[in-house]
Amino acid sequence: MAEAIRISQFREFDSKRLVSKLLHDSEKCRVVLFCLEAGQEVPPHETTSEVVFYGVEGKSSVLIGRERVELGPEAVAVCPPHQPHGIKATQKSTVLA
Repeated sequence: MAEAIRISQFREFDSKRLVSKLLHDSEKCRVVLFCLEAGQEVPPHETTSEVVFYGVEGKSSVLIGRERVELGPEAVAVCPPHQPHGIKATQKSTVLA
């Protein structure tokens, strides 16, 4: 049965580490919620799939290849497969990827 996932139910912050929550996982699609305090980051890494970042709240900097993109609320950034990508929060942020 299909149902909407409420991001507010999964938001959780920890001052000692970033919090990530797997909201959906299938062969074709994975959705992860990242909750970061200012200064916390997801270190750069590569995947075989395209990654879409959606800024839910706050401000963060997203690494895509060799470039940094500022991501604020309701903004989207896309990273092609096999390119380094990561997230660094400049403010308390919630990002879907």
